[in-house]
Amino acid sequence: MRSFRFSITPRLAAGQRIPAIDELKGLALVLVLLYHGGGVLGAPNVIHGEIGVDIFLILSGLALAVNSADLPLRQFLKRRFLRIYPSYWIALGLFLWMHARYLGVVRPWSSVAQHVVGVHGFTGPEYITDIVDAYWFISLIVFSYVAFACIRRRLDDLSLVVAVTGVLTVLATLLFQRQGNASGLAHLSLRFPSFFVGVIAGRLLGAGTAEIRLNLSLGIGLLCFYFLTFFLSAPNTYTLPAVGIIVAWVGLRPLVVRLPAGRAFLGALAFSGLISYEVYLFHAPLIRDYNLYYWHVIAHNLAPTRGQIMEGMLVALGITLVLSIAVHFLVGWLFSVLRSREIKGHDPTSGPVGPPGVMPVG
Repeated sequence: MRSFRFSITPRLAAGQRIPAIDELKGLALVLVLLYHGGGVLGAPNVIHGEIGVDIFLILSGLALAVNSADLPLRQFLKRRFLRIYPSYWIALGLFLWMHARYLGVVRPWSSVAQHVVGVHGFTGPEYITDIVDAYWFISLIVFSYVAFACIRRRLDDLSLVVAVTGVLTVLATLLFQRQGNASGLAHLSLRFPSFFVGVIAGRLLGAGTAEIRLNLSLGIGLLCFYFLTFFLSAPNTYTLPAVGIIVAWVGLRPLVVRLPAGRAFLGALAFSGLISYEVYLFHAPLIRDYNLYYWHVIAHNLAPTRGQIMEGMLVALGITLVLSIAVHFLVGWLFSVLRSREIKGHDPTSGPVGPPGVMPVG
């Protein structure tokens, strides 16, 4: 069977924090905030800021392929657990309490349990946008990370990665079509390719070499996208534009650095990227539900103007920023404590643990 092996430079060193990745996460966050903020204001979705989610996924897949492909499974799962769940559970618990206390909405235990585990995005249309409608993203990254864990030692075989990407996307699309789950189709199923495009890019940039084989795996993976487009009427429309934004940013970044305010702008984006996951978890209910709660219930204004709603959104974003910083550094401290214990008790024969004090980029 024929195969093609190729190399790429420059390579990325494992464990190294890459400023451009944090900046791109900050840019992705801005796009998502514009998308959700526009929805609150009823503004047309001209720029399609939801593509910020795909940028996040590409960067997450890239960072995992560079930093985590060679980790022992237990260590990999521990890191992913610490990156996803503590911040998520804090935000989930806060909004469950606030919804019950202020909005009078009490969720059934079946929904709460599925949200705690993070599988709610796949279990039915009544759960995917329940509690907080943006939390379908948790199910997407949990399943993406599980898939990555299964193939992380075989990333050099790009044909296998393509096959896994296509099969997962088709299976998720079929599931949501059978459920009649429009939210799952629109938000979740067609975003698996973005994550695995990042994985492929990370493998190339981290290892410097990869192999693509003209075999059945590659054929199945590519046929899956043919099947999605022409038989399931579900073409992927996000991944390629997201790649374009990332590549354009990499090209424009040297020009931005030269501007007088360029370094400050990049620094602000990088800091936003650092706390982007926490901001994503907290912002949506605050800028929408509790913004309107303030105007309707506290200010006794049942018809706030657009300017007043924008004013409330700015206050909500300020609260979001404070919460996000606090939670991010709390979880980072917890990660550092566990990481130091891991290094102290590390068996040199069990694989690398990386430099201490480095939070995972993905």
